Amino acid sequence: MRTVFLGVVTAAALVLTACSSGITGGEDKYSTTYVQSHITEGKTTQAQVQSLYGVPDDNEKSSHGTTWVYHKNGNLSDVSSLAGYIPGASAVSSALGMANTASSASSSASKVAGKTSGDTEIHGNRLYITFNNQNVVDFWSLN
Repeated sequence: MRTVFLGVVTAAALVLTACSSGITGGEDKYSTTYVQSHITEGKTTQAQVQSLYGVPDDNEKSSHGTTWVYHKNGNLSDVSSLAGYIPGASAVSSALGMANTASSASSSASKVAGKTSGDTEIHGNRLYITFNNQNVVDFWSLN
């Protein structure tokens, strides 16, 4: 029974790891090219953004509207923390921590490669999307 449980937790962790990497079909969802081609200010709705990026990691409300914040490795960090609370899942938590470190290293390597090749594409780790009071994208920022 315990082996089955750990197998299910491991499988779920692997699926979430793939989803949280921010890369789908070879595209970096946290690059200016991807964001510009999928999010249009004054046109894209909250529902459309959520279908692209899922539930935001953070959100803030102001008199100007709502801002959703997405972290490139947000889901991976959350799963790693959650796995630490499951008895016997320390190996899974450790593996998720290593995957998060590897993802960060990969991101750094991509930036270095871009500098040497002259690529000026911005690849961020956080995406901020602000919606007006009609739940339509007002503006976005990638850091």
